[in-house]
Amino acid sequence: MFRPRIRTLLILFLILQMGAVLALAGFYLQWRMRAQIEGELADKLTAFAKTGAQTASAAVGAAPIISLLPGDETSRTASTLHAQLAPLAEAGALARIMIFAQADRILFDSRRELAIGSEYVRLRFDQEEISRAWQGQASAAKLFFDVQNQPFKAAYAPLREGGNVVAIVGIEGSAAALSAIAEIQRVLWSIAAVGLIVAAISGVIFARRLTSPLERLRRAAEAIGAGAPEVAFEVKGTEEIRFLAQTMQHMREAIVTREQNLRMMLAGVAHEIRNPLGGIELFAGMLENDAPSELKPQVQKIRAEVRRLENTVRDFLEYARPRASQRERIQVLPIINDLHTQLQQLHPGVTWRMQVPDSAAALADEGQLRRLLLNLLRNAIEAVNGQGEIEINATVSHAQFILTIKDNGPGISPEIAEKIFEPFFTTRPQGSGLGLALVRQLAEQNHGRIELVPGAKGAHFRLTLEAG
Repeated sequence: MFRPRIRTLLILFLILQMGAVLALAGFYLQWRMRAQIEGELADKLTAFAKTGAQTASAAVGAAPIISLLPGDETSRTASTLHAQLAPLAEAGALARIMIFAQADRILFDSRRELAIGSEYVRLRFDQEEISRAWQGQASAAKLFFDVQNQPFKAAYAPLREGGNVVAIVGIEGSAAALSAIAEIQRVLWSIAAVGLIVAAISGVIFARRLTSPLERLRRAAEAIGAGAPEVAFEVKGTEEIRFLAQTMQHMREAIVTREQNLRMMLAGVAHEIRNPLGGIELFAGMLENDAPSELKPQVQKIRAEVRRLENTVRDFLEYARPRASQRERIQVLPIINDLHTQLQQLHPGVTWRMQVPDSAAALADEGQLRRLLLNLLRNAIEAVNGQGEIEINATVSHAQFILTIKDNGPGISPEIAEKIFEPFFTTRPQGSGLGLALVRQLAEQNHGRIELVPGAKGAHFRLTLEAG
């Protein structure tokens, strides 16, 4: 339908728009905070690396350090380094302070886990920063994660002897501060969720304000399309919607005026035709009584055509001048039996199958209900060419009276199914096109509806009224 589709699209648009903005803002804030924290951590570790190099050089000198050999872990030089660098590691909450020579050969490890002369494999990943340190420039490496998936960052500074870089001091520090980003990320997701809820609520309110006038216009257009242009409507909204409403209002008024003129013309034409038909019927009856036997069939044909024209004129008058319905509780079976008796005499080749409970009753105008059923049954008889089967069933369920009329004729093609209730639409050469249009008008006057049931063999009509 029109309204749910427009509202859904508007709500989805606002939610997606808000979601995109929040997502971009969240990613940007996370990236900025991560870059800020990493930058500050890099500066801190680089400063500690420089301080470590200065402390080691002042404590024992660079020459004794690069002279350490495997097995010297308990030597005086190593012990002095541990004593001097331990406070630095503690003050900076550093994970490791190490000193290594060319080929990344370990000379000192504050954690006493790496033996002198061994290789620290992780240094292979920081060769770019280590190369800069050998060139005399302190720098920090990229973030890495240990086996427990904890974030760490390293920095390197040159250890000099006589102006030459003879070793590198490496610092590893925990980047636990970055874990705060995860908490911030959860907060951002919570804010995003709240934002999406607010966007959804705002979208519903905005969509309702925008589509409610359009929905009223849609209902008005449906009423006009269903043949009820006399229903007035008023739509408030933006200037564009008001302009559209005014245009539809002018269209509705023009349709009402044209339909009123058409009904007046139909009533006038029908009235002018009806009077001569009465005279023709009278004189044809007199002629039939006096005509010789060989002319009687022709006279009878004249009278049959006059009756057909009278029925057409009556359809015109009833459609052009609908009278107000006087609804009351009506037993339907007597009406159907009466119509069956009349039509059976005129069309003896039709086989009738009827299942109408004696208690079946509807709330309707008796005369209008009789006329409605007569038109439906005549339509069925014409569909089977007077030589087929017609089935009538009636039920009462959930305060509704439902009557169906089926025939085994050729049926109604889907191409014309939507047009059969329109005035003056007919597929028969001698049809007026008002039979089913009048049926729909009478059904609606009695607060009911008439439907063509799709997919059925032959034609299958369903009349629904309030149960009596």
